[in-house]
Amino acid sequence: MTISNSSRLLAMQGRFKSLTRRFRFSPRRRSYCAITSATLLVLLVLAVIGFAVTRLHFCFDVLVEWKISKICNQYYSNEITGYMCPELCAGDTISEFHCPSTKQTSLNPFNPNRFLARKAQQLVVVKHAVPDDSYEKLSWIDSHRHEEHYPTETEYVGIVRRYIELRYNLQLPFDKLNSLLKLKNKNNHVLFHASMRNSWTLIQNNEYLLSRLYEEKEIFPQVVGTCGDLFITELLETVEFDERRYHFTNHIDLSKWRYHIKVAVLILDYLEEMGQNKFQMCSVLLAGFGISDSRMKYHDLRYISTEVSIDRMLSDGRECSSDAECSFHDCRSRCNTTVHQCTAGLLNNNLQIVCDKIFRGTATEPGILVTEKSPTRLLRILERCARPSSRSDVDAGRSWGASKSLKKQLYNELTSIYEQLASSVYS
Repeated sequence: MTISNSSRLLAMQGRFKSLTRRFRFSPRRRSYCAITSATLLVLLVLAVIGFAVTRLHFCFDVLVEWKISKICNQYYSNEITGYMCPELCAGDTISEFHCPSTKQTSLNPFNPNRFLARKAQQLVVVKHAVPDDSYEKLSWIDSHRHEEHYPTETEYVGIVRRYIELRYNLQLPFDKLNSLLKLKNKNNHVLFHASMRNSWTLIQNNEYLLSRLYEEKEIFPQVVGTCGDLFITELLETVEFDERRYHFTNHIDLSKWRYHIKVAVLILDYLEEMGQNKFQMCSVLLAGFGISDSRMKYHDLRYISTEVSIDRMLSDGRECSSDAECSFHDCRSRCNTTVHQCTAGLLNNNLQIVCDKIFRGTATEPGILVTEKSPTRLLRILERCARPSSRSDVDAGRSWGASKSLKKQLYNELTSIYEQLASSVYS
């Protein structure tokens, strides 16, 4: 080794030692770093546990504004279309985009794709139809020319028709389909494909599709417009209840008790409409109910579908070891212990779920009909409705469901109580 190479090597070693000295921590500094790292680790673990246990989510207004800005940029660059886009992006007709209030998010499961806005002095709900794992693409890529291809309008109408038939067991006439799709810009190749692409994304969103298919029946929130993957619906009037309604422990005001009875009757009327249209609710929350023009509706349609599709989903033959593995939220089924597969389909019904979760509740979270003013006869009917066992109380088609005769008894009991309360007020 030459003298020059040796001196160069010694110089590099000197620089390395100098660098290590610079990063060498004193005992006090090492102790400080260890404590800081341990504290951050503990906070991270607590945050993960808190998320897993409470499922807390956060919504920020700035992210809502960013999402609207992104949608409008796509509209101005002809990537998306929609009849509501000009109003949405103008900034004057539809404005004040913000997250739901703290009370709303505490009562409802957080949905990051839903927020509020103001349209013509009225609050509306803006929903983002974000594709999920089951999303099917409409276009395909030519492997030879690497070009994107779309179906013709006639082919697309047929695709949507078959999709609705397979998913909901519904056969729609073509005039209804054309009204549902509302394709535009048919003379512009780029805009027409964008319109078709946006329509297909919305069609695969359960909330949008149910609201549009049954808008004449007024059982779901009305859709007032769309822009790309966004659709805007009415905001239902929140149903307010007395939070101090614990049975035999707190006093409930007479007027509030009458309101509870009235809302319960409206919910039963709503269940009657759902039954006539063969719909099943698989996640029922008290805060999910709201009123529009004196009619009861339900806010969140993510877990509402036809009875046929729920039956098909619950009896899909997947492996199981317990009944819970064959259930979907509040929709319950049974595991076939012989073959260890889910084959039974839906066993309870809307009435049983509402009686159990909304009307009767639990000891720690009593339902709206369990108060210190609840008659014993009403409490007995609620118990039978939430846990039907006798032949007359069990639904003919659902072995864990509540029967129509039991629903009639409950309805008559509630209307009788309400009339007595009304007469006592005016007497």
